[in-house]
Amino acid sequence: MEKDVDYDRVEYATNRKVENDEGEETGHIKMFSYDYENFFFELTCPYCQHEFERHDVELGSRPWWIECPECTRSTNVYRIKDKAEREQGPDDDELPDDVDT
Repeated sequence: MEKDVDYDRVEYATNRKVENDEGEETGHIKMFSYDYENFFFELTCPYCQHEFERHDVELGSRPWWIECPECTRSTNVYRIKDKAEREQGPDDDELPDDVDT
């Protein structure tokens, strides 16, 4: 990212791999915001591997979807906490009685 980042002012930042529809981590995003309104990001599209960046972009409320200008597919920048909750599975008290735990 070419932009000089004032890390003391950053309210949100992420630097992670992103998945395509098959769940393969084929893309990457670096993203930050000073105010949760305007975002700066670099994205490698997980579908076509096109690399692009945007500055001062308003993304609205989460989850954030970023469209690739090359293939026009959208990438979901989900909350990591939300994905962890989905992958965790049910609690023991939510399991059927016939399941061996």
